[in-house]
Amino acid sequence: MQCTACILPRIQRHYGVSNAKIGVMSSSMFLGLMCGALVWGPVSDRFGRLVPYRWTLVVSATFGLLASAAPSFGLLCVCLFGLGSGVGGNMPVDGAIFLEFIPREKRHLLTMLSVFFSLGSVLTSAVALALLPPFSCPETGPCDVSKQNNGWRYLLVTMALVTIVMVVLRNGWFRLYETPKFLLQNRGRSDVVVVLKKVASFNGARRAGDDDSDDARGSLMSDGSGSGSEHAWLEWPEAAENEAAEPAGEPALGRRAWAGAALARVRAACDVRAHVRLVRPLFAPGLRRTTTLVWAIWGVVALGFTMFNVFLPKFLETHKAAGQTQVAVYRDALVYAVSGVPGSLLGAWLVDTRLGRVYSMVLATTVSGLALIGFAFAARAQIPALTIAASSVFGLTSTLMFAVIYAYTPEVFRPAVRGTACGMASAIGRVAGIVAPLITGALLELSTTVPMYVSVALLWAAAGCMFVLPIETRDIAA
Repeated sequence: MQCTACILPRIQRHYGVSNAKIGVMSSSMFLGLMCGALVWGPVSDRFGRLVPYRWTLVVSATFGLLASAAPSFGLLCVCLFGLGSGVGGNMPVDGAIFLEFIPREKRHLLTMLSVFFSLGSVLTSAVALALLPPFSCPETGPCDVSKQNNGWRYLLVTMALVTIVMVVLRNGWFRLYETPKFLLQNRGRSDVVVVLKKVASFNGARRAGDDDSDDARGSLMSDGSGSGSEHAWLEWPEAAENEAAEPAGEPALGRRAWAGAALARVRAACDVRAHVRLVRPLFAPGLRRTTTLVWAIWGVVALGFTMFNVFLPKFLETHKAAGQTQVAVYRDALVYAVSGVPGSLLGAWLVDTRLGRVYSMVLATTVSGLALIGFAFAARAQIPALTIAASSVFGLTSTLMFAVIYAYTPEVFRPAVRGTACGMASAIGRVAGIVAPLITGALLELSTTVPMYVSVALLWAAAGCMFVLPIETRDIAA
């Protein structure tokens, strides 16, 4: 996403796209993010977390390479849609996997997981600073875009190669097992115990005996206050009491049987009615208000944040002071990206203080709006130091905000519907991401500061939704 923001001005020059239409590029990406979240979230609830974990980055890398070779603006948008479909499926599933493996007392580390989003933005901004100014059209004079404006292609190739490295590491270097809580909900006790033994062995703990299944059950159910807690989502399946112990894994299948099983899985993954049935429990009386508010927060925050973030390099170029170059613009974008790194670390500390998850979100979102007001004033007055300071504060607080949102969402939903709930929340955010660039493109025809003030209003509306969330997840089991 940071890559898309960095190359947007260069794409606009390359294909001669107007302000009103350039938002289609970002919208294509977010449409893919939405579709990916809608498909991969339910797939993870039905077939396990490992399926999207292994394949979403493959999809992202493939379409990233294709996008770098796109001969037209339309085909570029199609490739960005494919790229987004992989990224959109990866994001909600990774949070669920992390949460379902981590002990309860270490759950605050889920907030720190988002530090890798910030580090990815820093890497992308640094590569953009190195590649875009020397391999882009000069700021004045004529330009042969086919020869002088290929920096954006080099950036896409570089990011695709980085993703391929991640694919190799995920599928070949790191060995990840299916999460115990998914197995507990869908298969039974014996598979859970086998996985827990392997995890314990890998981490140097003693190998658990067959009689440790009750301990495994207790550790998975524990919420620090007994299994009878109001929000202790996880219940041990009664059917597992009569289940005979059997080795984990599936029996070896012949080629025909394997192909038949794979085809059956594809058909089941396309069963829309089955996916819809997974949504119904989210609107049961005990969860209806939480589901509505969480999904509203994802949508409104994504709309407000994207209206600013996707167009940041363009805002910087439009309001740069006299004498500033493309290098200065991308340097400021890099500073903005770096400022977000401490946000995740600060969030990991804040969520376990008296503020908890809910009030940490409220604080971060409110301050983000104030920072945008400062940025709009500084950009209009062309005060570079204040512009950088305001964007840095926004980078810090918005990263903190998203870190807590990403942690809170999987925590507040029980494992049986967690993938669907997170996938739907992410999809709603992507719908907002689709609309945001189109709205911003239209508003840019009026003024470059109007989108920023609209973003402020949206962020503060989201803070209001956060304030009335009924469940604080700091002290409950996930």
